Amino acid sequence: MKKKGQYAPTQGYGESFIPLILIVVLGLFIAGKFGYIDLHSVPVIGSLFPAPYIKVVTVGRASPQFEYLIKSENMQVAGIAYAGSISPDAVVPGALNNFDIIVLQGSTTCDRTARKAIAERVKVGGKLVVIGDACTRVTDDPNALGWDIGIGLLGDVMPVRYGGVLMHEKTGESRVYADGKFKIIDPDHVMFNGITNFAFSGTLTNVFPNSNANVLAYIESYMGKTTSPATYGIVESQGVFSGKVVYFAFDPGTTSREMMQNMLLYIKGASG
Repeated sequence: MKKKGQYAPTQGYGESFIPLILIVVLGLFIAGKFGYIDLHSVPVIGSLFPAPYIKVVTVGRASPQFEYLIKSENMQVAGIAYAGSISPDAVVPGALNNFDIIVLQGSTTCDRTARKAIAERVKVGGKLVVIGDACTRVTDDPNALGWDIGIGLLGDVMPVRYGGVLMHEKTGESRVYADGKFKIIDPDHVMFNGITNFAFSGTLTNVFPNSNANVLAYIESYMGKTTSPATYGIVESQGVFSGKVVYFAFDPGTTSREMMQNMLLYIKGASG
């Protein structure tokens, strides 16, 4: 019994913080479970949380082969979530911010707003895959060709420039329809782990490396003939921005799921 003039002991500061700490821990747990924060790599507790999905979107029109591979169960198990294709006309500043990887395929024409939004996304850390001659034309100048049309656009981040043009005007053949094989230059690159199929089919685009290029593969042959001079097949950007660009002169959907999966997983964490 408390005597007159005595006071019950007050709650310590440490005890008062316990509910707050529990609330914070519970909040982190919920955020990790729903993928708002990445906790899957944290020692001991990481197994309780799923790996975050890599969100991929195509600007333009993905080929049936590309869509078939990226929608496969293996890709889903690897944590790759495909959002489908959107028209370049729908790309405005900020529209791509929620996607980890942007793929350009199937549409040669992109307006300047879309091209600028894509380039700005790469400059602040976004990841970009460009296939063939996607986005090499602009809507307001149908005679101009290339990714480097204008200032501060795709040409700033691309590791290659479009072949067969001079001063943005067409001077020769820039693309052919061909079945061929590519030859890996950097066999230790993680993109090529476990790759046994080096064949491709469909359109082959002629490009030349820029100063920020790292050439990963050449075209060994197409239409049964060895290429001479060299035709560049797979090129990545390096050392310019916090983002990353990987370029394919052919449709990677016609090669192997392993290479596509390796590439998407690699580019998500790569920079330069």
